[in-house]
Amino acid sequence: MTRAPSLPVIDLSQSQAGPETEHGVARAVDAVCRESGFFYITGHGVPESLVESMFGCARHFFAQPADTKARWSTKLSPIRRGWDAIGHQALDNGKPADLLEGYNIGLEFDPADPLGDRQPRRGPNQWPDEGAAPGMRATAEAYMAALEHASRRVMRLIAIGLALPGDYFEPFMRRPVPSMRLLHYPPHPADAQAGQAGAGAHTDWGALTLLAQDDGGGLQVQDAQGDWHDVPPVPGSFVVNLGDLMSRWTNDAYRSTMHRVINNVSGRDRYSIPYFFDIDFHARVSALPGCFDAAHPPRYAEVTAGEHHAEKMRLARLAYG
Repeated sequence: MTRAPSLPVIDLSQSQAGPETEHGVARAVDAVCRESGFFYITGHGVPESLVESMFGCARHFFAQPADTKARWSTKLSPIRRGWDAIGHQALDNGKPADLLEGYNIGLEFDPADPLGDRQPRRGPNQWPDEGAAPGMRATAEAYMAALEHASRRVMRLIAIGLALPGDYFEPFMRRPVPSMRLLHYPPHPADAQAGQAGAGAHTDWGALTLLAQDDGGGLQVQDAQGDWHDVPPVPGSFVVNLGDLMSRWTNDAYRSTMHRVINNVSGRDRYSIPYFFDIDFHARVSALPGCFDAAHPPRYAEVTAGEHHAEKMRLARLAYG
């Protein structure tokens, strides 16, 4: 495996220096979205102390005994919020179960919102008590708010890179439904089954993923020739990758790229926090202006973001059982 040579580090703070500089950063984002759909961002405005606090909550919780963590199992939540044990998923169809455990967190109902509890994909989280994960709720809510702000900044740059107005995506993000997972990967065991990974090869489903990873390594991305490349940690950064929705929205001009995790680099436990930025559940998605013409007609029918997610979920259930 080699370090992916085409993954730039894009400093979002440079995009705030004025329109000309913002357009330059947007062009860089546009270029990498067409090539690999993977890049690092710095200057994102998320305090490093908040990121470390979120990792601290994850480490403390995952260190608890299994019977303690099971008190907040996703089996107790109708919307799969809470803890998933090791072996709960196999992202690479036909391969052995993935070697990771997770904790799923999403947005809750907003009593002040006119839609109230009719907002799909919003609902109650399961919050561990202070003994199992001190401060997790307050930390997670602050973290998700900060990541939403950074995601909106990336979406603005994507719009500009596509020669659209900077605020083009705002009507699609009035009530977004982001979620995140706290993930723990034990060291890759010597007796792992053939083809078994920390997280099997997969693409993400939504618009954007912003990933915080520790310094242990293990993330890999697949290039167009099918070869795998390491995506090593860059201090102070998030790894951004596009999901299938963004690929569909751009009529496949942008790439949603296969990636996986194999925790065999550091020889110790790996922790990461993927934040999945999904647009409004009812937002209608069809090929964006400039992404189709008479010679390149839209490849996909119009769909709502919610319908897109439901179809991905249906296909996953068929594949994984």
